[in-house]
Parts: sequence; structure tokens; C-alpha cells
Amino acid sequence: MSERTEAAVDTLEFVTRSPSRVRILERLDAEGAVSRDALSAEVDVVRTTLSRSLSALVDRGLIRERGQRYEITAAGALVADGVTAALERTDAAIRLRPVLERLDEEWLGVDPDRLTDATVVEATMANPYAPVTHHATTLAEADRVRAVLPAAGADPLEASTEAIENGAEFEMLLAEPVVESVRTDPTLAAAFESIVDQPSVSVSVVDRDVPVYLGVVDRAVQIGVHDDTGLPTALLESTDDRVREWAIARFDTLRREARPFDPDP
Repeated sequence: MSERTEAAVDTLEFVTRSPSRVRILERLDAEGAVSRDALSAEVDVVRTTLSRSLSALVDRGLIRERGQRYEITAAGALVADGVTAALERTDAAIRLRPVLERLDEEWLGVDPDRLTDATVVEATMANPYAPVTHHATTLAEADRVRAVLPAAGADPLEASTEAIENGAEFEMLLAEPVVESVRTDPTLAAAFESIVDQPSVSVSVVDRDVPVYLGVVDRAVQIGVHDDTGLPTALLESTDDRVREWAIARFDTLRREARPFDPDP
């Protein structure tokens, strides 16, 4: 590690080790000169902690004191921007981790940077079916759905039925395990039979492995992952244009490889 890099790491660590230092830089970067009293109300720490943070930032040349007010320096503004960017990217990584950690990078085929604004609905102890519930809700309100299904559930199929009855178009690519499920599970079979023959529904079968759920639901792209037992664990939803282009291209590739679904093998 070069000396420059060591100095940068040291400065980043110095600022982020104290939430009060981060908040001081953010406030001064956004508003210019601010009084100590105003900073005290904003940062919400005891006065001794605030004084130590201000003194340390002054000593580092990141802020300066003029009269009764503090203002950020040019160096401090650069650091503030860097800290904000680092925190935003780290927050995105933590938020997206439940999905990304179960995705093969080769299968994903899209720059994770395009997913930083995506939302993630994660299964929790309090709400283990949160991803499924959100998925079903979006299907019920959709106008057009293109979906690659590694598994099937009664709630999403029932929600699809509602949308189809309201005129929605559905194109579904089923992995082999789904084909078996909709033929042998009475609940799934009944729900599937209600939609498979509708003129606005297209169903095909994909012979290759499908590791995740991929859906293009109107303008949104959904990526759903599951645990080793097949239970859904998280659903990512993105409206990024590049992500949507990738998802449609991936869907079209799989559709060209797929064979027609035969409800009566």
C-alpha cells in the first residue's frame, strides 16, 4: 500500500469512526458556515464530544473556525463527498447482499452498480413470506409479465389469475421442477389450470438450470432468490433501464431455447 493510500485510508477511518464527525462534515458541506450552537442541535451529542470532534477536524484541516462559526475547507469538501459516496455504496451493498450473495455473477450479467437504487424485500422471522407477498401483489396489478420460474407458489399463481382476468399478458418459462409441481400438486394444478389456456398466456419449459426467479413486471425487473431448501429468501426489484434491457435479453434467450408446455404428458 502506498503512502498516499495509507493517508487516505487513515483519513477515511478517522472521519467514519465517529458519527458526529460525519454529521459535522455533512452539515457544513451542505450549508456553509454554521455556529457551534446550531451544530450542537444538529449533531445531538454532548458538548464535550462535539468540542473534541470539532477540534480534531480543525487539526486535520477539514474544517476551520472563523469567529463564532465553523466552515468546511476545500479539502474537507472533498473528504465529505468521498465519505458520502462510500457510505452510500456500503449501504447499497448491505441492502443488496441477501440477493447478491446467492447470485452467480456469470448468470447475473449486469453491473451491480446498476442495482444500487433497487429495493430488496427480505424474508424475516417476523414475516417469512414477505418476498412472496410482494411478488404476488405486483403480479395482481400488472399489465404485462415475462417470468422465468424456478419454482411455483399458489399465491403468485392466484395473483396472476386476477391480472389475466383483467386483461394482462403473461409469458412464463417454467423450469422442470415447476412442471412437475403444477402436474402433481393439487393446489398448484388447480391454480395453473385456470390460466394456462387463456389466450393472453404463453407457457414454455426451460430444460437448463434456472437458479433464480427472473421477472419483468411492466417496467420493473424482479430477481428472487431462495435458500437451499427452495424457500424464497429475498426479492430484488429494479426500474433501472439497463437492468431491464438485460432482463428482457436474458428472458428472450431462454424463450428461444424453450419448448412448448404440454399439460398432459
